Amino acid sequence: WAEAHFRGAAQKKAIILEAEGTGSPTVLGDADRLRQLLTNLIDNAIAYTPPGGTVRLTWDTDGAFARVRVVDTGSGIASEDLPHLFDRFYRADRARVRSSGGSGLGLAIVQWIVNAHGGRIGIESRIGSGSTVTVWLPSVDATHPGTVPGGR
Repeated sequence: WAEAHFRGAAQKKAIILEAEGTGSPTVLGDADRLRQLLTNLIDNAIAYTPPGGTVRLTWDTDGAFARVRVVDTGSGIASEDLPHLFDRFYRADRARVRSSGGSGLGLAIVQWIVNAHGGRIGIESRIGSGSTVTVWLPSVDATHPGTVPGGR
């Protein structure tokens, strides 16, 4: 879904879009909100990746969690901005505010969705090296369909 959905935006900026995963982790949750989570993360990655760069979506399982990563070769985020990225209306790259639009709500919404699904999120980034956003969501236990580890 994601690769087909974002192919046009990536091609418009000459960005290589990759999607690769192992298995089919299953998450119990609101499909529309989970799609919005991925949309916001991939939109950001494409927006902050220069032409010729790469945006990569990967997924796998990490114990009782489904793990999704969005990795980009964009401009990166300064360490002093990292603690504020999930604040509503916060824009790490103030120079892009006028030119790119956006409300500064995308990552705040992502964090809300992750929290509502009992998951967690982390961002690793350095200026000039791109960013990696990792989301862990409780996965449905394959041996007990319909249940989520931890009693959720």
